[in-house]
Amino acid sequence: MNVLMTKKLMTEDVNYIQSKLNSGINLIFPERYDEDSLLVHAPKVDVLFGGFFSERLLEYTINLKFVQVPWTGIDNLDFSLLRRFNVILCNSHSNALVVAEHAVSMMMDVAKKLSYHDRELRKGNWNRILPDRSNPISPFSKKIVGSTIGFIGFGAIARYVVKLLAGFECRYKVFTRSGLIPDEYIKVITANPIGDFFSQAEDLDFIFVSIPLTEETNGMIDHNFFHAMPKGSILINVSRGQVLNQRDLYDSLKCGHLGGAAIDTWYNYPSPQRPVSLPSLDFPFHVLDQVVLSPHRAGYVESGFPHLDDAIENLNRFQRGDSLINVVSLELKY
Repeated sequence: MNVLMTKKLMTEDVNYIQSKLNSGINLIFPERYDEDSLLVHAPKVDVLFGGFFSERLLEYTINLKFVQVPWTGIDNLDFSLLRRFNVILCNSHSNALVVAEHAVSMMMDVAKKLSYHDRELRKGNWNRILPDRSNPISPFSKKIVGSTIGFIGFGAIARYVVKLLAGFECRYKVFTRSGLIPDEYIKVITANPIGDFFSQAEDLDFIFVSIPLTEETNGMIDHNFFHAMPKGSILINVSRGQVLNQRDLYDSLKCGHLGGAAIDTWYNYPSPQRPVSLPSLDFPFHVLDQVVLSPHRAGYVESGFPHLDDAIENLNRFQRGDSLINVVSLELKY
């Protein structure tokens, strides 16, 4: 079984993958990771491993069984090309627990204003209550115990968030496309279609966003969503930055309607040519003290490479003749 690597991975990633593969699975590393170099190996390939493919590459991979993307986000792929060649696409959700852990950590940070107070105390400012209560940021934190928490999307990440918050005795409202949730959560969570958000958001203290980026969800969380939430509520995003309307998010934070936000995914990313980069080129989120900025770091942990586990599992499954996991709908794009 031949697997062509279409993206250059870190040495640590490669070693981790090779240590967990069944015997008989051959990883092919091209000389370079451009189309011409990949085409050299294409005719003998069973699997493309990574986020790159092209029309010529799909034409040449006459024995291709599936494309394995070793991460969750697939919004930048050409689905029309995959449909034309009738290619099976799989992604990976095995880092859902560590992403949920990061999301909860960010929630705690923004609710308790830890990063803000840390920055101020380093300057000697204890943010004590001023006599006229004119503190730029209130010294008082937001209570999590007994709060009402909403979820836009209820996939693996959101379900882990519920488990991690189990001791806080929170109430939950879930907003999904279908309005349906797994049976084991029915007793403790109210489920609603996303369209019901505006009539059901009046008591939300926190809301987690963890939906895939598609044409339908691009910019979906906008002024109307933000202002359906009660004043002072807090938003946590571990989805894609583009799911949140950038201008509306900034305006809702700037005017104080949103009490805060904790965000791991952004609108502007660094590149080799521009390694220093603010998270937005259009709005100064970085100057807002009630925002916790995380540099797309939710999946990074010291103890391993969890984003790779599902991808490795699929290679082993295919080699054994078992069914694949995390098969993506080419129509729904998730």
